[in-house]
Amino acid sequence: MKMSLFRFSILISICLFANNYTLLAQTDAHYWTHQFGAKGLLLNGAVIASTEDETAVFYNPGAMTSDDDFNLSLSFLTPSYSLLNTKNFLGNGNTITDKNLGFAPGLGSLGFNPFGSEKVRMAITSFTRFKSNIRFRDRVVVDIRNNPDQLFIGNLEFDRRLSERWIGVGTSYKFSEYFSIGLSQFMTFHSESSTFTIQKELVDKFDPETLILGWRNRVKYSFSAKGGMISKIGMLAKFDDIKLGITITSPTYNYFLSKASYEYDDLKTYGADSTKLISNLSSTNLEDYKTPLSIGLGMDFPFRKSHISFSIEYFKRIKKYSVIDDSDDPLNGLSPNSPDIPIFIEAGNKRVLNIAIGAQTKISEKFSLIWGFRTDFNQREINQNSSSAQFLSTTPDVYHISIGNSVKAWNSTFSYGFDYGFGRKRNNTQLVDFSDVNNSNLFDFTSNGSVISEFRTLNFILAYDFRFRKKRRRKSEEDGNGN
Repeated sequence: MKMSLFRFSILISICLFANNYTLLAQTDAHYWTHQFGAKGLLLNGAVIASTEDETAVFYNPGAMTSDDDFNLSLSFLTPSYSLLNTKNFLGNGNTITDKNLGFAPGLGSLGFNPFGSEKVRMAITSFTRFKSNIRFRDRVVVDIRNNPDQLFIGNLEFDRRLSERWIGVGTSYKFSEYFSIGLSQFMTFHSESSTFTIQKELVDKFDPETLILGWRNRVKYSFSAKGGMISKIGMLAKFDDIKLGITITSPTYNYFLSKASYEYDDLKTYGADSTKLISNLSSTNLEDYKTPLSIGLGMDFPFRKSHISFSIEYFKRIKKYSVIDDSDDPLNGLSPNSPDIPIFIEAGNKRVLNIAIGAQTKISEKFSLIWGFRTDFNQREINQNSSSAQFLSTTPDVYHISIGNSVKAWNSTFSYGFDYGFGRKRNNTQLVDFSDVNNSNLFDFTSNGSVISEFRTLNFILAYDFRFRKKRRRKSEEDGNGN
């Protein structure tokens, strides 16, 4: 009995759109920030050689032929709590915090064998590869050490949002029981925005409505690169009970649509004597957006009562390049003395080597214990010209530990567990030193103080792998034997 066209359409719709119901995750978008699927989540990404569900279209398209059922894999509605503390950024002893309770990005994928072929398998997928929002908001009011008649007031607002969605199709071919190869083609939709606002004021302590010096500086930019293409090649080889996997992922290429814009506002007030204002809001071209070439290796092998999985992925360095480079007259030539306002945003990523290791221990025919560990190193290079703002936009190198269970029921697999991540970093990017605020440095951005960033996250894992054809096939075989 074949699946009806209506039911097939419903399953495709679920696969493509069910994982849209996710809230912003508060982590930064590192290469391995998010994992997907029953095994990918619990093994913490150690699945290049061991994936057996439809997430293979992403992890290793060469492993798609490991199954020949009509399968639907879903990982969504994964509750996530994260906490990012940044200490000393607005002065020694000051801590600003970003807390978030939401849902981690998910994945939907549908796999099938076209035309009943046993050697060819295809899959379609849609998932949110990155989705993050880091937001800080704080206010400080302190005495000026060298001037007891003045107060310093500092306001900070920072918001960085990033989203990248992938839609793709993959196919694989099984040359033999020992070797298969696959190719996945993805279309990506990337959007990113960043807002940094700082307000610094010196006021009369006994007449706080009297402004002695004031500075408001706001920079905002946003861009999108939609319709980019990414290709991924994967291979899987089997040697008795040992499996080896290799993947190569291309950089993004051939953007169909891109755009960028920025806002700039700088207001300096020198008491009642004078005020200087420079501001602009403009659309501009997106100069470029790059993602790295990556190479992944994986191994899966039995050890006593368990299966050990190991994966590594190397991401090539991206040298610094211009994202936005523009100069514009904010008054459109109406003022003879209007200065052009330049804005220059650049990006660049360090080379990264992430590793993951995990194990599956079969407790019974239907019940398995799974754990994993992975690194998620921060790849972003800090631009020294705007190091303070960029420091706020990143999380530290993060280390993840996961544990959970996999349960088989009705020919399908249900997985649950949790993942805990932690990280810490230090840098000399302090914006204000309370002990050294005065009339001569109020308009400066950074001091030499040390800033510490600490990150914690806890994800509760829910994933599903549904199989639809096995019962029908078994029933057909029984009917055939009965005849």
